[in-house]
Amino acid sequence: LLVAGQETLSRLLADGITDAPASASPLQAVAAGLERASSAMGPANRELGPRLKAAVAASTELQERDALKSVGLAAAMTGALIARGVPEPTAHLAGELGVLAFKRGYARWCESDRDDEEGLAPHALAALEDLRAATASLG
Repeated sequence: LLVAGQETLSRLLADGITDAPASASPLQAVAAGLERASSAMGPANRELGPRLKAAVAASTELQERDALKSVGLAAAMTGALIARGVPEPTAHLAGELGVLAFKRGYARWCESDRDDEEGLAPHALAALEDLRAATASLG
């Protein structure tokens, strides 16, 4: 279950980045990828989140699989950004921030009020904005 849909998720993230306006910054393109991927996540994904989190926490093997999944998602976003002409170091950083935003947003979504019908996208985009602001404080 942990890696189920990984190829689809990677494709959706990359497609959203590819389809972002040409004028979009790297993080704006990542936001477009997060929106595209988030649209494919429904109530079943939300319900599964806490159980997957518990299973991963209890298993070193699943933690390794989760880390590999993150690497794959970051690579998909990085590749899509490089294809847009974003320099490799910038593309890599933006892809990693995209993965972190997706994971943080997904966790917030799973923990939020079940009456919240906004879906995953607002949570992932808010997490990306938090990370963007945090990078500004790095100096």
